[in-house]
Amino acid sequence: MKLNAGKAILNYAGFQIGWFLLVLTQSAWAILWALGFVAMHAALFGNRREWQAVIPIMIGGLLVDFIWHLSPAVQFLGAGQPVPLWLVGLWLMFPLTLNHSLAWLKGRLALQILLGVFGGGGSYVAGTQFGAATMEPWALFAVPLAWGLWLPLFYWWIDRPNHTHPTQVTAL
Repeated sequence: MKLNAGKAILNYAGFQIGWFLLVLTQSAWAILWALGFVAMHAALFGNRREWQAVIPIMIGGLLVDFIWHLSPAVQFLGAGQPVPLWLVGLWLMFPLTLNHSLAWLKGRLALQILLGVFGGGGSYVAGTQFGAATMEPWALFAVPLAWGLWLPLFYWWIDRPNHTHPTQVTAL
Protein backbone atom coordinates (compact mmCIF):
# COMPACT_ATOMS: atom_id res chain seq x y z
CA MET A 1 0.00 0.00 0.00
CA LYS A 2 1.28 3.46 -0.89
CA LEU A 3 0.89 6.66 1.05
CA ASN A 4 -0.47 9.84 -0.42
CA ALA A 5 2.13 12.63 -0.46
CA GLY A 6 -0.50 15.19 0.52
CA LYS A 7 -1.34 13.20 3.63
CA ALA A 8 2.36 12.81 4.47
CA ILE A 9 2.83 16.59 4.19
CA LEU A 10 -0.25 17.17 6.36
CA ASN A 11 1.17 14.71 8.89
CA TYR A 12 4.51 16.54 8.90
CA ALA A 13 2.98 20.02 9.13
CA GLY A 14 0.57 18.98 11.87
CA PHE A 15 3.38 17.55 13.96
CA GLN A 16 5.69 20.54 13.44
CA ILE A 17 2.97 23.05 14.31
CA GLY A 18 2.11 20.94 17.34
CA TRP A 19 5.74 20.71 18.46
CA PHE A 20 6.15 24.49 18.40
CA LEU A 21 2.76 25.11 20.00
CA LEU A 22 3.39 22.61 22.80
CA VAL A 23 7.02 23.51 23.48
CA LEU A 24 6.68 27.29 23.16
CA THR A 25 3.51 27.66 25.23
CA GLN A 26 4.00 24.74 27.64
CA SER A 27 0.30 25.17 28.20
CA ALA A 28 -1.96 22.39 29.41
CA TRP A 29 -4.42 23.66 26.77
CA ALA A 30 -1.91 22.97 23.99
CA ILE A 31 -2.62 19.27 24.44
CA LEU A 32 -5.86 19.96 22.56
CA TRP A 33 -3.73 20.37 19.40
CA ALA A 34 -2.16 16.96 20.04
CA LEU A 35 -5.57 15.37 20.55
CA GLY A 36 -6.79 17.01 17.35
CA PHE A 37 -3.73 15.68 15.54
CA VAL A 38 -4.47 12.17 16.81
CA ALA A 39 -8.12 12.48 15.72
CA MET A 40 -7.08 13.76 12.27
CA HIS A 41 -4.62 10.91 11.95
CA ALA A 42 -7.27 8.35 12.88
CA ALA A 43 -9.69 9.84 10.35
CA LEU A 44 -7.17 10.01 7.49
CA PHE A 45 -5.22 6.81 8.05
CA GLY A 46 -7.40 4.64 10.33
CA ASN A 47 -5.08 1.62 10.26
CA ARG A 48 -5.72 -0.67 13.24
CA ARG A 49 -2.36 -2.43 12.83
CA GLU A 50 -0.55 0.88 12.95
CA TRP A 51 -2.16 1.76 16.28
CA GLN A 52 -1.06 -1.60 17.67
CA ALA A 53 2.52 -0.69 16.75
CA VAL A 54 2.60 2.98 17.78
CA ILE A 55 0.73 2.88 21.09
CA PRO A 56 3.61 1.00 22.78
CA ILE A 57 6.01 3.61 21.37
CA MET A 58 3.84 6.41 22.76
CA ILE A 59 3.84 4.78 26.20
CA GLY A 60 7.50 3.74 26.09
CA GLY A 61 8.68 7.16 24.95
CA LEU A 62 6.74 8.90 27.68
CA LEU A 63 8.12 6.43 30.22
CA VAL A 64 11.71 7.12 29.09
CA ASP A 65 11.12 10.87 29.35
CA PHE A 66 9.59 10.35 32.80
CA ILE A 67 12.79 8.53 33.83
CA TRP A 68 14.88 11.40 32.40
CA HIS A 69 12.64 13.78 34.36
CA LEU A 70 13.14 11.84 37.62
CA SER A 71 16.89 12.00 37.12
CA PRO A 72 18.89 15.20 37.51
CA ALA A 73 19.67 15.08 33.76
CA VAL A 74 16.53 16.66 32.34
CA GLN A 75 13.79 18.69 33.97
CA PHE A 76 10.70 19.29 31.86
CA LEU A 77 8.87 22.47 32.82
CA GLY A 78 5.18 23.27 32.58
CA ALA A 79 1.78 22.27 33.92
CA GLY A 80 1.01 18.63 34.66
CA GLN A 81 2.16 15.80 36.86
CA PRO A 82 4.15 13.57 36.88
CA VAL A 83 5.30 15.09 33.56
CA PRO A 84 4.01 18.23 31.83
CA LEU A 85 0.97 17.75 29.62
CA TRP A 86 2.78 19.30 26.65
CA LEU A 87 5.24 16.39 26.81
CA VAL A 88 2.35 13.92 26.81
CA GLY A 89 1.06 15.71 23.72
CA LEU A 90 4.38 15.28 21.93
CA TRP A 91 4.40 11.55 22.69
CA LEU A 92 0.85 11.25 21.37
CA MET A 93 1.90 12.87 18.10
CA PHE A 94 5.48 11.84 17.32
CA PRO A 95 4.95 8.07 16.81
CA LEU A 96 2.21 8.90 14.29
CA THR A 97 4.87 10.39 12.00
CA LEU A 98 6.96 7.21 11.77
CA ASN A 99 4.83 5.51 9.10
CA HIS A 100 3.88 8.68 7.27
CA SER A 101 5.99 11.83 7.04
CA LEU A 102 9.03 9.88 8.28
CA ALA A 103 8.30 6.70 6.30
CA TRP A 104 11.29 7.44 4.06
CA LEU A 105 13.53 6.38 6.98
CA LYS A 106 12.34 2.77 6.90
CA GLY A 107 15.16 0.38 6.15
CA ARG A 108 17.78 3.14 6.35
CA LEU A 109 19.59 2.47 9.61
CA ALA A 110 22.32 5.09 9.16
CA LEU A 111 19.74 7.80 8.44
CA GLN A 112 17.63 6.65 11.41
CA ILE A 113 20.64 7.03 13.68
CA LEU A 114 21.56 10.45 12.27
CA LEU A 115 18.02 11.77 12.41
CA GLY A 116 17.65 10.32 15.90
CA VAL A 117 20.74 12.16 17.12
CA PHE A 118 20.20 15.45 15.31
CA GLY A 119 16.41 15.53 14.94
CA GLY A 120 15.13 13.74 18.02
CA GLY A 121 17.96 14.66 20.34
CA GLY A 122 18.25 18.10 18.85
CA SER A 123 14.60 18.80 19.62
CA TYR A 124 15.37 18.34 23.33
CA VAL A 125 18.27 20.75 23.09
CA ALA A 126 16.01 23.21 21.22
CA GLY A 127 13.39 22.76 23.93
CA THR A 128 15.90 23.95 26.50
CA GLN A 129 16.54 27.06 24.40
CA PHE A 130 12.79 27.75 24.35
CA GLY A 131 12.55 27.34 28.13
CA ALA A 132 10.57 24.08 28.10
CA ALA A 133 13.26 22.11 29.91
CA THR A 134 16.61 22.32 31.60
CA MET A 135 19.40 19.84 31.01
CA GLU A 136 22.65 19.09 32.75
CA PRO A 137 25.62 19.73 30.44
CA TRP A 138 26.37 16.01 30.05
CA ALA A 139 22.71 15.36 29.13
CA LEU A 140 23.06 17.71 26.15
CA PHE A 141 25.14 14.88 24.65
CA ALA A 142 23.56 11.84 26.33
CA VAL A 143 19.99 12.53 25.22
CA PRO A 144 20.83 12.96 21.51
CA LEU A 145 23.03 9.84 21.60
CA ALA A 146 20.18 7.91 23.22
CA TRP A 147 17.89 9.09 20.42
CA GLY A 148 20.39 7.67 17.95
CA LEU A 149 19.46 4.30 19.44
CA TRP A 150 15.77 4.89 20.09
CA LEU A 151 14.70 5.94 16.59
CA PRO A 152 16.08 2.74 14.99
CA LEU A 153 14.47 0.79 17.84
CA PHE A 154 11.11 2.41 17.03
CA TYR A 155 11.46 1.37 13.37
CA TRP A 156 12.47 -2.13 14.36
CA TRP A 157 9.33 -2.30 16.51
CA ILE A 158 6.90 -1.08 13.86
CA ASP A 159 8.47 -3.21 11.10
CA ARG A 160 8.06 -6.48 12.92
CA PRO A 161 6.17 -9.01 10.75
CA ASN A 162 2.80 -8.48 12.42
CA HIS A 163 3.11 -4.68 12.10
CA THR A 164 3.22 -4.26 8.33
CA HIS A 165 2.56 -0.70 7.17
CA PRO A 166 2.68 1.36 4.01
CA THR A 167 6.12 2.79 3.38
CA GLN A 168 6.04 4.50 0.00
CA VAL A 169 4.84 8.03 -0.57
CA THR A 170 3.10 8.81 -3.86
CA ALA A 171 2.29 12.10 -5.53
CA LEU A 172 -1.02 13.83 -4.91
